[in-house]
Amino acid sequence: MATSKERERDLRKRLLQDIAELQTNPYPNITLHVDDGDITTACLILTPQDWRPLHLTVEFPTGQPGQLYPLKPPRVRMDSAVRHPNVYGSYICASILNTTEGYTPAYTLKAIAIQLLSFFGSGSVEQEYGGIVHLARFRDESSYMFDGFKCSKCTFGNQTYHITPASSLVAESTAELFQPTSTTIRPDRFFISLLPNEILLQIIDNLDFEDLTNFTRSWSRMSQLVTNSNVIRKRELRCFLLKESFLDQKLGIGIHLGGNGRYREVQSEFDLLSQQAYKSHCIRRSVQGLHFEHWLPLPISHGHWRRVKADAYSTLALLSKETRIGDNALVIFAFMNSIIAKLNSDLEIRGGSKSTLLHASDKAIESYFHLFHLLLCLATGPGGEKIVSYANSLIKTFMAGNTDKAFVPNLGNLLVALLISDIEPNEPLMRAIVKEAITRNVVWVLDTRGAGMAELAYLETDQVSKYRLKKTYQGSRVSYRILMFSELFRRTARPKHSTTTSASSASSSEPPKRRSLVELRDELFARHGAPPLGAAAKLAAEVRRLQEIDDFPSFLKEMGVSWPGRATFTAVLRESVRDSADKGYHVFRPSMNLVAGLRIIKDTGIDPQAVAEEIRKAGYRVPGPDEIERARQIGRFGFFPDKKRSQGN
Repeated sequence: MATSKERERDLRKRLLQDIAELQTNPYPNITLHVDDGDITTACLILTPQDWRPLHLTVEFPTGQPGQLYPLKPPRVRMDSAVRHPNVYGSYICASILNTTEGYTPAYTLKAIAIQLLSFFGSGSVEQEYGGIVHLARFRDESSYMFDGFKCSKCTFGNQTYHITPASSLVAESTAELFQPTSTTIRPDRFFISLLPNEILLQIIDNLDFEDLTNFTRSWSRMSQLVTNSNVIRKRELRCFLLKESFLDQKLGIGIHLGGNGRYREVQSEFDLLSQQAYKSHCIRRSVQGLHFEHWLPLPISHGHWRRVKADAYSTLALLSKETRIGDNALVIFAFMNSIIAKLNSDLEIRGGSKSTLLHASDKAIESYFHLFHLLLCLATGPGGEKIVSYANSLIKTFMAGNTDKAFVPNLGNLLVALLISDIEPNEPLMRAIVKEAITRNVVWVLDTRGAGMAELAYLETDQVSKYRLKKTYQGSRVSYRILMFSELFRRTARPKHSTTTSASSASSSEPPKRRSLVELRDELFARHGAPPLGAAAKLAAEVRRLQEIDDFPSFLKEMGVSWPGRATFTAVLRESVRDSADKGYHVFRPSMNLVAGLRIIKDTGIDPQAVAEEIRKAGYRVPGPDEIERARQIGRFGFFPDKKRSQGN
């Protein structure tokens, strides 16, 4: 644990970095003045669109290390005379400054200043009490106000300012983006073109982001070098509090264990956090506000993994104990499956927005590959042969017909196991996974706690049942999407065969071998845990496409299983209902006459006379619509083995 002085030094270093970023690489219409003798106070001058310049005083909190910036937001005071619905004298009512939910230590001083500029420059502002206030009137009133404020620390108030129209500000800020290509630099004419890549990479390390971007636009060789060397990604791999990279800090993620029952879900927002920030500065909230209790390091590079390996094993052992999963590798299995489930949940909730779809899928892809990399490090490290042996055994057991929950509690684990197994997936295996998934979903399709389609408990005698084919898929759509997402990520993370072939293998009749686990691990080290180049964009597009699938033929195709035809698959679905009951996954509680009567009402494609006759032969009376509705309302259609749960108690 660091001392108080060491913690204070860390936070002061971060403050100096933030000040330097805003001064050496300023943002249009934002100026920061700082007294070198006292950096606890700064002058911030904003020039929003259609406003005169505004002077604000920024005070960085002092005191104990736990109360310092950036652990606590800066206090920002409005000095200029201004009319704004969220400015009360010198107090600025902005969530980024005044609320726990609105502020995070991940924000830099530059980011805060930009948000404040937007705060005044936007066309309207949303109020906490509800409603939206338009700012045009407030700008007009402020433009006629006399602002006699003069600052003794900077030049504000000692010169005449003119309000700049919004159109001019936009033109100035975008002018550089549209320079003709003839003005680009020709580095090949200079000595720099003779430098080796190793020297150029050292030069790159000393360039800020804007200069690097301009350099890559101007010189194709630099652009290619930045892409091939993952320069941008390496810059992003830094602690969100201390802003230091994996080269200087042990980086990982905060882990939260959701739930408090027999099974606890492993969750994370995957915001990179250093061990120093976690231990010394007691950071326990992600950028989005998720609380976490544990810190798990990630294998970003060979050197980084050597430094954090012991910490990783220690944390995984603790998570294994607290989740009762029982093994370090199985913790990662469960973690990877939870990412897929969360992705599906995010897409369900925010599916109407393309931007949120992109954000959710990008985050899931990045997270999945980080965990796959961690799994590979375990599987290729000391004792890793036991992990691979477990994966092989799990798959062989399932292929031998032991598909029950007693042997394979989670089908998602099978797809994760295939990532590190010596066994290549084939259609019979995927068909068995699909069949078992359908069987396990029966209880959720039938029971009122799930889709509430109790009518499917009546097994019709029709050769083809369009109703069963359609409704069975709809009743378990979420489960099938999770399987498709898992299979999509598995195929991307470990493709069936190598994408590159040597001359000898190309001339041979034998197919190329899959890359070994060590090769896959080292490729991820080379990419610092990222998916293959171009794979992230492709995966994001595929995720959006899979979200639209709504029938069994398309689902089977994604799982690598051929469509057997409607008649055969109708029989498969009926058989799955019987198998579910035989395996104890569900119990048939309602009367046959009730579910059959419900089927007559809901399924317009079924012959009601034939169903009624069949019920009568079995000794039942066909109930009327009122009886069926009454039975449904009082919870008679329960199918879970636990009687209390099935009755909704």
